[in-house]
Amino acid sequence: MLATTAMRQNASSTTQQKSTHQSTVPPAQSIITDITSSSLEPTESIEPTMTSEVAELTTASTPGESNSIVTQSSHGLDSPLLPAQIQPPTPPLTPPPAYPRKYVAGLFTFEQLSIFLIYPSTIAVGSLISIVSPPDSYFGLRTNFFNVFFVKNGWFWTTITFMIHCIRLRISRPSKLAIRYAFATSWWFLFTQWFFGAPIMDRVFVGTGGVCFVNDPEGVPGQERQVHDSWSSFGCRHVKGEWAGGHDISGHSFLLTHASLFLWFELLPVIMERGPLLRQINTKIVFVTLALWWWMLLMTGIYFHTFTEKVTGWLCAIAEWAIIYILLPGNRTLTTMVGVPGV
Repeated sequence: MLATTAMRQNASSTTQQKSTHQSTVPPAQSIITDITSSSLEPTESIEPTMTSEVAELTTASTPGESNSIVTQSSHGLDSPLLPAQIQPPTPPLTPPPAYPRKYVAGLFTFEQLSIFLIYPSTIAVGSLISIVSPPDSYFGLRTNFFNVFFVKNGWFWTTITFMIHCIRLRISRPSKLAIRYAFATSWWFLFTQWFFGAPIMDRVFVGTGGVCFVNDPEGVPGQERQVHDSWSSFGCRHVKGEWAGGHDISGHSFLLTHASLFLWFELLPVIMERGPLLRQINTKIVFVTLALWWWMLLMTGIYFHTFTEKVTGWLCAIAEWAIIYILLPGNRTLTTMVGVPGV
């Protein structure tokens, strides 16, 4: 009995010693937790610096920078917070200038020179075909539909096309468009319609010895053709006469070249910008008109007038164009008056 009691007292004392030892020795889990928290807790000297850096980084100027910061901070506490990679702002895209500053012979840009050469080349090719072997064609008739309906009313169709082009432009001073159109229209009117009486082209014809012959069925045999006192081609046509004897400047060469250069150089900024305006239906209408004028100029070169008469018409056509679109842009004072084509 005494032995049993002594054994129970020894077991009780052993249990108390173990509990005392366990209370003095911390468990392994708590040790790991303390070590982790102490290693990750910043010191007092570092804490203000880190806080300021976080404040600066979280106030990123762009959403992209804020996203990069969130991504870095979400890696966990064991990943250091690195500064975001700040990208320089992308400069805005600027459209190409309406007229590039690379000049040919000091006057033309490459695009301007290319357009300019279309029309003398067309006249030259047409005249060469007329000398070698002009083919029989519907366009060789003066009464063909395209000549009567379009070319005879050429400036009207050019005006309609120009208006279609202008209504979609974003320019701030449309009065400059009207001024350039007024110059082009005035030159067409003075040269082909009226110049204090007969137009310039008819005055040149009469001044070089041209007259209007009419057939008189009641005249002396062999002298049925009589000279009519007419100073204009319109008056000669009115009496069913025929011009003969003078230098008959090709009105087709003049009109088709003059109208085409006017439309081309007003459209050129849209072409150079290569923006959405280039794909609009308005631009396509201008191209269709230009294609028709070019084709009718080729037909004129093949079937009508002499080579010198066609070249003279072309030279007179480029006079107004050269002043407004080539020479004036080099003068600031005059350019402010007529402006330059734009979008």
